[in-house]
Amino acid sequence: MESKILIPLLASFIGVIIGALSSIFIVWLQQRAQTRRESLKLSCEMALEDRKNGIEFAKAQNKDTKIMPIVVYQHFHLEVLNALEKGSLTDKKILEIKTKNKKFMQALERFYK
Repeated sequence: MESKILIPLLASFIGVIIGALSSIFIVWLQQRAQTRRESLKLSCEMALEDRKNGIEFAKAQNKDTKIMPIVVYQHFHLEVLNALEKGSLTDKKILEIKTKNKKFMQALERFYK
């Protein structure tokens, strides 16, 4: 008699735990995806503004200046936002991001030649 009650009770308890853990995991995944989307959106907005300022600066200099594609600006700002999110944005990290971005620009220049 005891096993007839204990086994279904134990099975339902395990089912509740699995259901709760899967719900928590799904919420965590959705929150992570939402945070990533917001970072991408913010980096796009920052990149657009930065590029616009670069174009205005180039026009003010009255020089024929090369303006890099928007993806270069977005790459830089996304790296900065990721470092901010991790709490690792230091002067050394900014120089590292700048170097990484410079390599990215050089790769793009080789690609477009």
